[in-house]
Amino acid sequence: MKRCLPLFAALAALVVGTTGFGGRAEADSVCSQMVIDTQAAVDRILADAANSGPTAPQSDAVQDGAEPTPDSMAKVEGEIGDGAAPEKALAALERARKADAAGDTEACQKEVAAARDAVGLE
Repeated sequence: MKRCLPLFAALAALVVGTTGFGGRAEADSVCSQMVIDTQAAVDRILADAANSGPTAPQSDAVQDGAEPTPDSMAKVEGEIGDGAAPEKALAALERARKADAAGDTEACQKEVAAARDAVGLE
């Protein structure tokens, strides 16, 4: 039988891995900074949900040493009853990053707004 890993522990590893030991990534544009700030807010929302919600069993991949990703964490949160909002927010942030990389500031800002709306941020 697999041990249950509290989602907040997995999320902590995810946040450290995503931001490089908790450091702040450098923004190349105004929209990049918006993405960074929104990602941090979504990460906090995921952490709060993981800390207060039910736990889920460890996946086989984690058992084999793989690290969780933002998408995998959001998917699990949705599956155990914490809703699909974080998953939608992360998808919108990914689209925002792609738009920003392509130099499409308007699309980037639109996707950041969609991410913030998905999780109830103003």
